[in-house]
Amino acid sequence: MYRLYNKHTGEHFYTADAAERDNLVEVGWDNEGEGWVAPKRSSTPVYRLYNSYVAGGNHHYTTDAKEKAACIAAGWTDEGIGWYSDDAHTASIYREYNPNAKTGTHNYTGDKDEHDWVVALGWRDEGVAWYALEVKELKVNVSNAADRTSHAIMGTSLATAQQMAAYYKWVGYAFPSSTYASKGAANIEQFAQIAYEEATAEGVRAEVVFCQMMWETGWLQFGGDVLPEQCNFGGLGATGNGVRGNSFPDVRTGIRAQVQHLKAYASTEPLNNACVDSRFGYVTRGRATTIEGLSGTWAADKMYGTRIYNMVQGLLEFGG
Repeated sequence: MYRLYNKHTGEHFYTADAAERDNLVEVGWDNEGEGWVAPKRSSTPVYRLYNSYVAGGNHHYTTDAKEKAACIAAGWTDEGIGWYSDDAHTASIYREYNPNAKTGTHNYTGDKDEHDWVVALGWRDEGVAWYALEVKELKVNVSNAADRTSHAIMGTSLATAQQMAAYYKWVGYAFPSSTYASKGAANIEQFAQIAYEEATAEGVRAEVVFCQMMWETGWLQFGGDVLPEQCNFGGLGATGNGVRGNSFPDVRTGIRAQVQHLKAYASTEPLNNACVDSRFGYVTRGRATTIEGLSGTWAADKMYGTRIYNMVQGLLEFGG
């Protein structure tokens, strides 16, 4: 079973068809490799459905005939049987749900570490979706993107504030103005401008800061341990199990703290602004100079940096 990722919408797509995989890669999807091995036939089909009514479209997969019927009744397109579940229940494929997302609302994985990490972020654990003969180790393919821009965290920004704001709107999320208008950002344009200014002040690439914020907060919809009003856009100090982490008085201070924390990871140069990151001194300076280097350091997820890198590529390719 092949797993692909659309960095523009955040949707993961799963298919047993190599030709379908190749067609999607040609139009810009990232090939994340083989997720698992499905039986050629069993008594338990996995149904594939498609929702064309959300921006970018969205797929859903289920073994539950009643859930399939409910989706069809709600307007989803029945795309038939995608593959089959292993009746012997050899290896579990887990299902998680993000109630704040419009596309990519569900994630399916045989990697228990990935499952636990997504749930820790605030996704709902929906248990085992189906079973596989074997779980494969995903190998995210970023080779096509490697020659388009640097993997470095530090450097000159390649995206403008206007591009970041336009990308946010294109993805389709509503900016939480009711929360942030009194904290210095009444709209996504002001939010992106602050991010650009704070990143530039410390020599951090603005698109890296922006995409990390979008990943950490679910496009500013939150839903995990950190509350929107904390203005903590990087999950600073939020270690799971209900720990809220740091709080900041306004949007600019929250973004400044995240920028400074990124600089601590990526550089040994001193800060240009007064330090507002209370965790700055806990970081071994220069331990992660690339976006991928954030995997297993900033976050335990071994694919954390790659996911952010893919989002950065989506932003830069979108252009605005």
